[in-house]
Amino acid sequence: MRTHAHRPHVGSSGHRAQKADERQKSPGSPKGAANNDRFEANTAKEQKPKGGVGGRVAAPLKDAGATASGGCGTLAQTSEPGGKGDESATPSKLKGATYNVERDRDPKDVQQWLGKYAKHNDLDFVQLQEINGYHKALEKIPGYHLVTFPGAKDKGETGILVKDSLMEKQALSIQGEGGGWNTINGGHAPPRAATAVQLAGWLKVVSAHQPPSVDWKDGKPVGPPNRVSTYKSLSEKLLAFAKRQLEKNPDQALLIGGDWNEPASTKGKWSPSWIAQQAGMVTHGSVKSHGHGKIDYAMSAGCQVTNVKAGPTGGSDHNIVTFTVRRPKDQD
Repeated sequence: MRTHAHRPHVGSSGHRAQKADERQKSPGSPKGAANNDRFEANTAKEQKPKGGVGGRVAAPLKDAGATASGGCGTLAQTSEPGGKGDESATPSKLKGATYNVERDRDPKDVQQWLGKYAKHNDLDFVQLQEINGYHKALEKIPGYHLVTFPGAKDKGETGILVKDSLMEKQALSIQGEGGGWNTINGGHAPPRAATAVQLAGWLKVVSAHQPPSVDWKDGKPVGPPNRVSTYKSLSEKLLAFAKRQLEKNPDQALLIGGDWNEPASTKGKWSPSWIAQQAGMVTHGSVKSHGHGKIDYAMSAGCQVTNVKAGPTGGSDHNIVTFTVRRPKDQD
């Protein structure tokens, strides 16, 4: 999964309760590049990422038109193992985390903090969001390698940091559609793509990042039409992917996590709870991970997720959220 460099592209993040979008015109002035709009407390900001993209990343999209069976959307796939571990080593317990690193930070700061935190907490993997501009820095973290897809439409907005000793294979990019959306100063953000990879032979891990500024009213998503359609599309692709994985691989556990820009309590079609309910998954979270929000969390099936905790921000506007994933004893 360690190939050539690709140019980064800007994404977005934020909390729906703290958003300042085109509809509300909250205080704050847009700054920087038009492609990004992350939402902080009471302020809308547009900023350009720093840094480049490095080499130790997942293979780019090989066939942009390849659609998986079961309506899972456009996928890119590689089957080579990317770790350095023994294929026979299959740990039944993995320590994971989800973390939105946030735009416009010094890549070296991200590399140093996340590297120290991952090592100190012995994390096996980290589901990452908003990593355009940080690929090269993340690939320099000792003991880990980055799985991402710079060839996707969002240029590798999400990724998964994997411990080198842990075997990983079958990396996939789950491409949402919907046309993307317009940012608050007239720029354009592309539709999201989620990153998926199989770890330890029994756990499929997915890192997702949904667009901000989508709300739910009377059980239906509302907001700028392009953002809503993009949100719907990725939700549908994730649901189809989850159903297909659980049906075709009943002995394999599934963990989908990331920055949903909605709490797990949000109800209605296309919401995170709808994905979990329709796929037969359980949500794990309820910790404050973005100011007073609870938008960074995971959902799972076929495994036990415990010890869900919000850690420090490490310079981001999101707390890192850690957890432990255990394989059921009857599947060991």
